[in-house]
Amino acid sequence: MCGSRSRSSKLRPVGKVILLLIIAFLIYLVLRGYFRSQVKKDAPPPATSQQGEDMVQCGRCGVNLPRSESREEAGRLVCASNPACIPRP
Repeated sequence: MCGSRSRSSKLRPVGKVILLLIIAFLIYLVLRGYFRSQVKKDAPPPATSQQGEDMVQCGRCGVNLPRSESREEAGRLVCASNPACIPRP
């Protein structure tokens, strides 16, 4: 009897630690769910206009870009601020 008594007393602290870990994990899950529900999702930014903006093709590299980001050069529209814009072969 003495042998089994000492053996069960050694296992009890391990069981308590496991129980505390399970309780801590459950508290973590509950708090994480609560805080996630409190965060408001950002809506996408509204469009600047109902119709949008005209897209044009760069006369040098062929990339499609908004008309506001292009400039006219030698009678054709080209990239205004793209340093990598090179004429296509």
